[in-house]
Amino acid sequence: MYQGKVDLHLHLDGSLSESVITELLERDGRTMSAEEIRDSICVPDHCTSLVEYLKRFELPTQVLQTEYAMERAAYDLVERLAKQGLVYTEIRFAPQLHTRSGMSQETALKSTINGVRQAQADYPSIRAGLLLCSMIGGDGNEETVRLAKQYIGNGVVGADLAGAEGTVPMETYADLFRGLYREQVPYTLHAGECGDPENVRKAIELGARRVGHGCGAIKSESVMALLARTQTVVEACVISNLQTKAVLDAKDHPIRPFFDRGIAVTVNTDNMSCSDTTLAREHEVIAGAMGFTDAEFIRMDENAINGAFIPEADKKELLKKLA
Repeated sequence: MYQGKVDLHLHLDGSLSESVITELLERDGRTMSAEEIRDSICVPDHCTSLVEYLKRFELPTQVLQTEYAMERAAYDLVERLAKQGLVYTEIRFAPQLHTRSGMSQETALKSTINGVRQAQADYPSIRAGLLLCSMIGGDGNEETVRLAKQYIGNGVVGADLAGAEGTVPMETYADLFRGLYREQVPYTLHAGECGDPENVRKAIELGARRVGHGCGAIKSESVMALLARTQTVVEACVISNLQTKAVLDAKDHPIRPFFDRGIAVTVNTDNMSCSDTTLAREHEVIAGAMGFTDAEFIRMDENAINGAFIPEADKKELLKKLA
């Protein structure tokens, strides 16, 4: 079965390996057993909401507060993805969350860029770019957007808005993203993860070329038509959506009706560690529940590459690697 080669929706802090967390804890003079780490970062079976899901990020955020930690985590993630056979990924993180111990957002970003670049040098089979996340209800979003503008094309490929969707109206961040639009910095926005189709519509109206999750669009014929007409890429994350209860059963996930309607939907992991998943596992769950074929999975990887925030010439080279 085709296991996927492109992941556009992947959070750095939600994808830390246990070995890296153990190493970073030890550097800070702390110890936790493997079981304690798993209990801290893995979403429990009884998770009931996105807000509860997001609690699993506290330990990763604690350990990602130094230049070494950011570089090490970025290198390790790209290395693991390369060994899994991926050819392209966009890794997202919020620099503002890594300033608790005095590190600046820019220092956190530079360290992460260094880690990605070192991993790509050691594993040339994969290419990776960074997305900088502004946070819903967060401080420092203006600085994050400034860095996205400054570093676009220099390790950064775009921007994002993440966090607890629905707690603050999306229009609150309109000026931030209009500024990015004017500067031709591409962005994706988390929208529709909590079931509101209008957030998907608003994301498109705000200039998003992709939407993260997008599940709520299934509730609106007009929003699905808008997605199909604009070919806005939907970054589907099936296992994560099951855990947050955005979708209650895999067979009911909208990825199938989205695909069948001609929407540019893609397969992604969201958080490899928090959701205990890989791109291959996502494909297995989707194939088992919805009967996707290898040809259809390849088509979704083509959607991902065509929606990637990279030059057209680079997309053509990556498309040759899908088979």
